[in-house]
Amino acid sequence: MSPVAPPVLPPDLAARLRTRLSPDAAVTDAAVVRVATAEDVVAVVRLAGRHGVAVREGTGPVDDARALVVDTTALAATTVSASGCARAGAGVRWPQVLDTAAAEGLVAVTGASAADRVADSVTGGGVGPVARTYGLASDRVRAVELVTGDGVLRRVTATQEPELFWGVRGGGPGLGVLTAVELDLLPGAPLGSALLRYPGEAAGAVLRAWRQWAPALPPHAGTSVVLARRPAGQLTATVTVTWTGEPEDGTEVLAPLRAAVAPQAQAVGVRPLGDLRPSPVGPPAARESSLLLDRLPADGVDAVLRALGGGLPRWLEVRLLGGAVGWAPEVPSAVGSRDAALAVRVVGGAAAEERAATRASADELAAALGAATGGRAPAHGWTAATDVLARAHAPAVRARLAALAAATDPHRILEGVTRG
Repeated sequence: MSPVAPPVLPPDLAARLRTRLSPDAAVTDAAVVRVATAEDVVAVVRLAGRHGVAVREGTGPVDDARALVVDTTALAATTVSASGCARAGAGVRWPQVLDTAAAEGLVAVTGASAADRVADSVTGGGVGPVARTYGLASDRVRAVELVTGDGVLRRVTATQEPELFWGVRGGGPGLGVLTAVELDLLPGAPLGSALLRYPGEAAGAVLRAWRQWAPALPPHAGTSVVLARRPAGQLTATVTVTWTGEPEDGTEVLAPLRAAVAPQAQAVGVRPLGDLRPSPVGPPAARESSLLLDRLPADGVDAVLRALGGGLPRWLEVRLLGGAVGWAPEVPSAVGSRDAALAVRVVGGAAAEERAATRASADELAAALGAATGGRAPAHGWTAATDVLARAHAPAVRARLAALAAATDPHRILEGVTRG
């Protein structure tokens, strides 16, 4: 991969930034602005607009010689109110919210990964481990505070700027730089979980058993199967299962799968009150391709196995959707394709050759599955922070998001914004 080009920014921009930022903020030589307050974000966006410089959110320089990177890591405050609402700064990740909420006997509905920032799960949809029971993380949002491309700090809710509230939840990060999120919490309760590991030679049998067992699960149970080809070439298979309700329900939930294919190793238990942390099983950080399915046909199992490739390391997940994922939220959002039954993610390495191979693998899988995709095209080049349901918007949704961006970002300085 070619090295990142040194920043070529207007010479007076950094100097002006330093006079506008708060004392705890910093501007690095790599054109990264480490903000300390929401007002710092406003200053960055306004100055960037005047100089015609793009603004991106992340933690390091990007491959763009004329871009300012806004690092919101320091916006890390988390509070929980008596009304059962959590307020999280843009730099806050899910464990911090879960720990703060648990102290009050409450729990947050998380996104897919504990490593994700809360803000990323809001803009990216947030299909977490209990989504089939409680819906998406973006469904639980009470308010979002963000700086739009016109340099305005806005607080958006279902009644205050409702169109932007619709778009920022599941519409991706391009509508503004988030500074804080407010989420409705739920009463905490014990959570059952299981991690079943299988040898690589059993991968086909596991996936065949899983495709029959998973769709029959009740909404209080969720599951995914992960197939991984390691750098040394060996194949592994892992099934994760999470269920709400009574902890002893796990025996009944798991029995058909364990009877079909005996796991090589397993860990089944009950998590503490309010612990909704996602499973630690996951891919390395990289770009990924994904597709949504109405079903996984019996003859599609071999196609999934072929998608792992025979050479390059690769990681593939098939995740069960349905349940509350498919229910229309009380306040509509930009999240789409909620009627899909399964989500497939194909993840490869970060190098250009590996990304191209991952894309080709996902395209071939979609072609092999045919009608099972429901006519939905694969989505390529995303990170895990944006969930599958927020990657491929319908044309009408894309047009609506574009209109929002045009209204709030007239100079298009946030166009193509990414999160690092």
